Amino acid sequence: MPHNDTGMHPIAKAVFGWVGHKWTGNIILFGLLGVSAVLIGIDLVYDRHVEEDIERISGFYGLYGFIAFGFVVLMGRPLGWLLRREENYYGDADAGDDDGGQP
Repeated sequence: MPHNDTGMHPIAKAVFGWVGHKWTGNIILFGLLGVSAVLIGIDLVYDRHVEEDIERISGFYGLYGFIAFGFVVLMGRPLGWLLRREENYYGDADAGDDDGGQP
């Protein structure tokens, strides 16, 4: 396969080359900020049919989703403590095996 002087395959450069550009991170950040601002503006003027009064708060669904996602991420540590096993949980691979631990 031919490679260019950067060591990257031409197809990979065509598909993912934009990721290495100097301003890519800033474009993504400001793009997301712009989309967020537009959505917050729409949320302020759009009349929703809600069941609970707390749902009328602007940004409620975003805040609720952020808190729920944060809870799930933070629960990963206690779940890891609960499910984690010792490194040699199944015993030594070569102890007592005639085939050297191969299945």
